[in-house]
Amino acid sequence: MEQYRGAHHTIAAAIEAGHLDDELRSIANALNDRFAVLARLRAEHTLARIKVGGRVAIGADAQPQYLRGLTGEVHEIDGDMVVVCLGAPVGKFRSGHVRCAAELLEPLAT
Repeated sequence: MEQYRGAHHTIAAAIEAGHLDDELRSIANALNDRFAVLARLRAEHTLARIKVGGRVAIGADAQPQYLRGLTGEVHEIDGDMVVVCLGAPVGKFRSGHVRCAAELLEPLAT
């Protein structure tokens, strides 16, 4: 794969052209592993910056989409999951509380 890192070739282009077909399974596994590491690092970074009672915004990757950009107060932290109190019912979250992964949150200045 090293040969595809030059200025004229990218790994993505090599995959699209079929040059790495024999390695697709290992590439997919490596990508999934890397995505998991990045999610864990984002969660750790966020958890280090938030506390119960702090304000957060729900990020652009949240599902359902209507949660994106909403803000609320951290109600509970349980491992890498965070319960955010939005203050009012939103969609299927009738209590106004949303439990989501920490990496989906952005701490807000108070």
